[in-house]
Amino acid sequence: MLTSVIIPVRDAAHQLLYTLFSLNLQFADFEKYEVIVLDNGSTDGLAEKLAGFTAYYSLQVVRFRRRVSLSRLFNTGIQQAKGELLVFVACNMMVPREFIGVHQQAHERVQDMILLGLCTRRIYSVYEPQFSASQHAECQKWLEQNPHIKRPHTLVKTIPLLEENQIANGQFAPIGLPCPVSLKRMSIREKYGAKLERYRSPWTMFSTQHVSLLREDARRAGAFRVLPRIEMERDFAKRLLKVGCSFQFDEKLTLLKQERAIRKVSQQNPPPSKNRRA
Repeated sequence: MLTSVIIPVRDAAHQLLYTLFSLNLQFADFEKYEVIVLDNGSTDGLAEKLAGFTAYYSLQVVRFRRRVSLSRLFNTGIQQAKGELLVFVACNMMVPREFIGVHQQAHERVQDMILLGLCTRRIYSVYEPQFSASQHAECQKWLEQNPHIKRPHTLVKTIPLLEENQIANGQFAPIGLPCPVSLKRMSIREKYGAKLERYRSPWTMFSTQHVSLLREDARRAGAFRVLPRIEMERDFAKRLLKVGCSFQFDEKLTLLKQERAIRKVSQQNPPPSKNRRA
């Protein structure tokens, strides 16, 4: 089953490179998946950094000169995808080696199923001077507790902290920090089970941070609509439910969410842009 991993990104070049490197480490054959990066008007030198990255899988980069709506971004990813299976994942999510295989096997076993991300831990893979005060304090404490991780040599520049061999050796999952969103999802799993039986609103668990579905089910549900992000995701998920899809938590994968500086954005989903893709 050819799988298309769709990754939207804006101004997170270093985190994206770590994510792409983790996809280089998959147990699955490289011919069985492709990765589509959707560059939403990045201004942090992403194109130059990607040019120096070697992917062992098929890597396609779709660039928009200016920021476009999230709905247009995701719909473009679906249109560009060649795979039967679509996996949406955030640009700052490092994935384990079995990531592709787990998604493929789950959909081979159960048709018309939406596989929802469940377990996530947080790490500081990149130091950003724009971190909030609480992020600065947490990052400093985490680095002190884990002396094998590189320290930033300056506090005024963005500095990558991880080495590729550390990622390849799987050193970070055991030392990851708790993720509040993940803890909430796990409490729902404990109460209702992985298949969310008797849970009245399973569509609220749909998040493009980590989710997979068959391309045919996406086609039947229709395109993402221009709405604020959470509303957009839930609207799409409700339509998936209406066409007969079930929702189920993945219980095998732990992803690593790379902390990013909190940036104020005036509008999550700006009006459709007439700018053409580069």
